[in-house]
Amino acid sequence: MLHTISTSPFQTQALQRCLRYISQDDEILLVQDAVIAGIEKNTWCESIKDSGVKIYLLAADIAARGLSGKVNDAFEVIDFEGFVALTVKHETQMKWA
Repeated sequence: MLHTISTSPFQTQALQRCLRYISQDDEILLVQDAVIAGIEKNTWCESIKDSGVKIYLLAADIAARGLSGKVNDAFEVIDFEGFVALTVKHETQMKWA
């Protein structure tokens, strides 16, 4: 299953709830304000690194927030083509708000 999160973990509990319910075959895509969780040296970065699932961040949203070059190396930064590929790969998807 692909879990998509779009809100900052500092503003909502969407990421926290998602991490509670994921399984080892799941993947997480962080978009919009949620990309903040992938920035090095913040509490959420460590939590998602320890989740045991693959984490993706949308490059356009990182750039739009002036965070280029600050993403932890444990996560994969993808473009819109990669975003589409993830949605095709995962028949089941969950959007967390």
